[in-house]
Amino acid sequence: MSRGSPQEEAVRAIYEEIASAYEALFPVLGRYEDRVERFLADAVSPGCRVLDVGCGPGLHTKGLQPSVHVVGTDLAPQMLELARQARPSGEWYAHDYYQPFPAEWGRFQVALALGCLDFCDDLRRVLRHIADMLAPGGRLLFTALERRPGHEGHEAPTREVRTAGPAVTLHWYSFEEASRAVTDAGLEPRAYVHAPGWVQLAEERTLWFGWWEVERR
Repeated sequence: MSRGSPQEEAVRAIYEEIASAYEALFPVLGRYEDRVERFLADAVSPGCRVLDVGCGPGLHTKGLQPSVHVVGTDLAPQMLELARQARPSGEWYAHDYYQPFPAEWGRFQVALALGCLDFCDDLRRVLRHIADMLAPGGRLLFTALERRPGHEGHEAPTREVRTAGPAVTLHWYSFEEASRAVTDAGLEPRAYVHAPGWVQLAEERTLWFGWWEVERR
């Protein structure tokens, strides 16, 4: 998905359309349990800097203590506006994760990339861009749809999904592919779990993630 590609425009259009309802929909669709909260409670310290890639309306960072500096990115301007309303002290930018993040944003001790890599066709490249923004020892929690033989709906590397708007392509990575992308990006795995991610309502199917906690070497 290159900048300005039909896939990027489709993803932006979908999230613009659902932005106003996203927070209400999340409890219905999301299967994150308390994994994000536990990671943030352990990784975030007073005064640290957090990068939230694919931040949506800022659900995961809006409750962090005021001393924490949050920078969030998304494709959809309406999502960014909701995130800005939820945490006015944060910085919120339209950014395509296939492009390097601006160096002037500085380095971060913590980063999130949750749910947004479902549309990513070059996991190593995107993880490298995020890794470049982490301070040494900085920690990232990311999710990737995981391909597993015999796991219904998770056997193929890609699948086109119809939406109320344009169709989009989802990308599934095997554990081995994701692991190589992590190490090639200069990151060190700390923890991993194969667990539910979200419910695809059209097919009434729960999609499963590889949940990766990694650290910059």
